[in-house]
Amino acid sequence: MRVFSVPVSVPFLRAVILALVDGRLVDGFEARAHPENLAHATLYLPTRRAGRMAREIFLDVLKTDAVVLPRIIALGDIDEDELAFAEESEQYGGAAPLDIPPKLGELERRLTLARLVAAWAKTPVSAPLVVGGPASTLALAGDLARLMDDMVTRGVGWEALDGLVPDQLDKYWQHSLEFLHIAQQAWPAHLQEIGKIEPATRRDLLIEAEGKRLTAHHDGPVIAAGSTGSMPSTAEFLHAVSALPQGAVVLPGLDTDLDDDAWQLIGGVREAPGKFTTPPASNHPQFAMHALLHRFGIKRGDVEILSEPASHGRDVLVSEAMRPSNATAQWHRRLARPEIAERISGGMANLAVIEAANPEMEALAIAVAMREARHLNKSAALVTPDRALARRVMAALGRWNLEFDDSGGDALMETSAGIFARLAAEAVARQLEPPTLLALLKHPLCRLGGVQSAFKDAVEVLELALLRGTRPQAGSEGLARDFTRFRGELAKLKRRETSSLHASELRTRLGDEELDRAHRLIAVLQAALSPLESLSSSKRYDFAEFAARHREVLTELSRDPHGVAAAFDGQPGSSLTSAFDELLGKADGDRIAASGLMVQLGDYPEVFQTAFGDHSISTARWKRG
Repeated sequence: MRVFSVPVSVPFLRAVILALVDGRLVDGFEARAHPENLAHATLYLPTRRAGRMAREIFLDVLKTDAVVLPRIIALGDIDEDELAFAEESEQYGGAAPLDIPPKLGELERRLTLARLVAAWAKTPVSAPLVVGGPASTLALAGDLARLMDDMVTRGVGWEALDGLVPDQLDKYWQHSLEFLHIAQQAWPAHLQEIGKIEPATRRDLLIEAEGKRLTAHHDGPVIAAGSTGSMPSTAEFLHAVSALPQGAVVLPGLDTDLDDDAWQLIGGVREAPGKFTTPPASNHPQFAMHALLHRFGIKRGDVEILSEPASHGRDVLVSEAMRPSNATAQWHRRLARPEIAERISGGMANLAVIEAANPEMEALAIAVAMREARHLNKSAALVTPDRALARRVMAALGRWNLEFDDSGGDALMETSAGIFARLAAEAVARQLEPPTLLALLKHPLCRLGGVQSAFKDAVEVLELALLRGTRPQAGSEGLARDFTRFRGELAKLKRRETSSLHASELRTRLGDEELDRAHRLIAVLQAALSPLESLSSSKRYDFAEFAARHREVLTELSRDPHGVAAAFDGQPGSSLTSAFDELLGKADGDRIAASGLMVQLGDYPEVFQTAFGDHSISTARWKRG
């Protein structure tokens, strides 16, 4: 069994690839002098992004422009595209071909759960627990789906919840437990009826099948790198890889500086009968690797370290900062050791702390530091869970025309296409209230059959004529009536007849040609919005019906002179198209497949955002376009 680790202060992928090429990972396998040997190797990495980076590192390490790469598989993404696992659906070990039912689509799953949640909420006892409209129901269904994924991922059965709530607690907790019966009882029956399985279940089955395939057909070196085995299925797969004759597992940043007593506390201390005298520190970042080594049946000292820590690395500093709380009494003793104090002091070198007055100054300080690194021809990275901070930093870098690669990506609803789609839905739902209408008309994707900004003058005329005073009548028909009435009153004023307008008003200076342009704008806008505006605001329609009409509206609003719908063009537009297709892709001819979620027009914009809010798009792929 060959298990390795790379210190946290050393570039992980480069260290792994160097060790593979130099023959330190697998005995008898060396690719520096014979790079063609790489074709026989298989490298499992956590994500597709890591796989893309690995390709570049291979070329750099071998100092060549082209090389036959090993088979690189993204272990963390197999539930989306099945990647190579689906390709290996063959007979192995005399067993039948890999036969795994299809997974249930994410949106389809949430919509189905939303129907079940809505049905559960109709009971007198449950109704107060589900407040809000259909968007709240859909959001609650999404939360339930995430809980179901976590239960499947951790291998926890729903029967574990049966005794979770004691009878002496408030009845509210009992009602909450009854809510979970949707996932425990109704949901499995539904999956069996439609012949599909949960995405997390399918992912685990694929990983299990790949592990069995590798065990039966271990041809060439197999390396699994970067995974901590936090999921039981992944841990089992890593165990299978480590047991292969030419298999190797490389762990990221195993803590070898922590003393043995503290390391033992991470996994918990058991007494003779098996009960924990000290509970495990399950929230410790090393907990998953501690459990993985226990599964492997090896000790921490058996893991081979592929590289020495960086000279000014922060390995010891991080190790001590993350020391289990019930072992922090050792800090004084540890810091008294000169070598420990020296390594921590070295880790603090070139470390700066900035106390920013506000979020804007925080983002600007980070952007300036990254700009300086670029000026010095150094690499720089921002690691943050705060997407708002990341967007502020990217905005600052964009003002300086500095390229950046945002691995987190942006939510579809925050892209230009997503904002345009939301504005269109909100404008109709709010019956063309002036602020929303103007935001829609001034959006770069609003073309209405012309080039970008073709109606700029007409929008300004419309704003001056109607949208700066009393709100016009509801909808595009009301807007058209009020505009006609305004022109009539203006004509009276110019004929010196009694008029509701006063000569001092700025809008009375508008000429006929300007007003004609605004009139044409209202006409094309009315035609573009008609698919949604034709629906009654008091009646409930299926969510899919709204979405289909919404897509028609977006197409007409963003159509350019060549007939291209700008809202669905480019990478953000493609992502928006995929979102609609995910909901409407099962249409039978002209008939729209019902989603089962009934919505009123006023609720549709919020439901739309809730349904597609989890769609994201890689910033690195489209901002540089």
